[in-house]
Amino acid sequence: MRHLPLTLTIAGAVPFVALSVAVSMHMFPNVKAISGLLLTYAAIIVSFMGGIHWGVAVVRYADSRKIANMLIVESVWPSLIAWGVLFYGNTFTQLLVMTLLYTFVWTIDSLLYSNDMIPQWFFTLRCIITPIVVVSLYVAYFGLV
Repeated sequence: MRHLPLTLTIAGAVPFVALSVAVSMHMFPNVKAISGLLLTYAAIIVSFMGGIHWGVAVVRYADSRKIANMLIVESVWPSLIAWGVLFYGNTFTQLLVMTLLYTFVWTIDSLLYSNDMIPQWFFTLRCIITPIVVVSLYVAYFGLV
């Protein structure tokens, strides 16, 4: 695995873990505001993941236009759904939808890896970070119950 991507990915996980713990332990008086920060960060990062799929589509377009076109369409859905979820008032639903989005994006990565469209080090990195993110979102969810 590449050192720099791993370091940056772990650094990117810190807000998920820290904000989820803060939400679940009610460390701040305004839990709704902290939940909002967590959800906004989750929406930004899932949009970034969609951007990676867009990039794979661009690089692989000459190899398989059909798969590339499907990836281009797929790459925008997580960010659009995440953005829309931010407007939905129920924090429980927002957190659950975000966990589903991260699982969906990982599923696409799994398909890309199984079709030799992304390298092993990247998929390994995704297999490390996705559970951290999903568990963090669930920690926040169950901390609010």
